[in-house]
Amino acid sequence: MYENLTPKQRKAIETLLTNGDIAEAARAAGVSRNTVYQWFKKPEFIEAMKTSTSQALDDLSRSLLTLGEIAISTLKKAMEDDLTPTSTKVRAADVVFSRLMQFRELVSMEERIRTLERSILDGRKTD
Repeated sequence: MYENLTPKQRKAIETLLTNGDIAEAARAAGVSRNTVYQWFKKPEFIEAMKTSTSQALDDLSRSLLTLGEIAISTLKKAMEDDLTPTSTKVRAADVVFSRLMQFRELVSMEERIRTLERSILDGRKTD
């Protein structure tokens, strides 16, 4: 991923992933902001940035899945505990239900997008 990049370009990408600020990335890499903007015109830099961003999102997703399990366990305990006020249980149930519906809609949307993309690609193949 980084084979074609200079150490300064690598540092800029690392900094951009952590705070997203071009000026800060330029400072960290020891170059001007204009240089960073010029790097964004180079295919190898763009590809490394995309790959790095994708990897960071994958890492974050795994962390969120772990936290999600803890959150579900916490909600379950609160909802099952006789000492938890009914209003808190209702609110917890509402949160769980709302998130479940949002998740279901997201999965449905992803499937519809995949179907549309396949349809478009199949249409291009017949042209």
